[in-house]
Amino acid sequence: MFKMITFDLDWTLAPSKWQMDNEMAELFKDLLAKYKVWVISGWDYPQFQKQIIPFLWTEEKLLQNLYICPTCSTKMYMFENWEWNKKYSLDFTQEEKNHIIDVLNKAINELNLKPNQIWWELIEDRSTQISYSALWQEAPLEFKKTYDPDFKKRKKIREFILDDLKWFNILLWWASTIDITRIWVDKAYGIKKLVEVSWIWLNEILFVWDAIFEGWNDYPPLEIGVTCKRVFNVEDTKEYIRSLL
Repeated sequence: MFKMITFDLDWTLAPSKWQMDNEMAELFKDLLAKYKVWVISGWDYPQFQKQIIPFLWTEEKLLQNLYICPTCSTKMYMFENWEWNKKYSLDFTQEEKNHIIDVLNKAINELNLKPNQIWWELIEDRSTQISYSALWQEAPLEFKKTYDPDFKKRKKIREFILDDLKWFNILLWWASTIDITRIWVDKAYGIKKLVEVSWIWLNEILFVWDAIFEGWNDYPPLEIGVTCKRVFNVEDTKEYIRSLL
């Protein structure tokens, strides 16, 4: 029997960069009354503050069942004394950040992969993670979907930077992003940290994701033996949550 349900954020609980809708919020509150729940994303904590946290205001004892892990589990937040508290943060040093950014810029320039149209900076410092978003994270969704649908561009970048960043973890994510964290730190790492703080075993955790493919940042939990349930969109997630209640 599962005691913890884990979710990706984008396209599982809400469309990318969109707020959780009212129906999902109510289902989520019901889920918190029955299970511990973990939400993870490559986005940083401020994105959680926009997409889900304001819509889950409920009893303190229920919010204490919710664990939030931004930036591919390089950070964890828990609800204590009526506020969200950071439990850990695996921050890069400034030297590490500079090195990663320099290597990424070199790859983009030498491979001639800088997009013709961008909306802001291509590389974002998320303190515990450096993220390359080819069109920037706020680019219109229709442009993101068509930029690199077969991953060929990002696979070229990954191959180019592997030697220079061999002590870091390089993960591909959805439409146009590459996430770089400390080595061995990924979503499987986050689940192991959850086991430490919640005393729930791996075989009691269910992982609900929209895209579990080898090489993606969603794949590592499958590799450590966590049961995975694939959903195809937000409405599919709602239906599956109903089946768990």
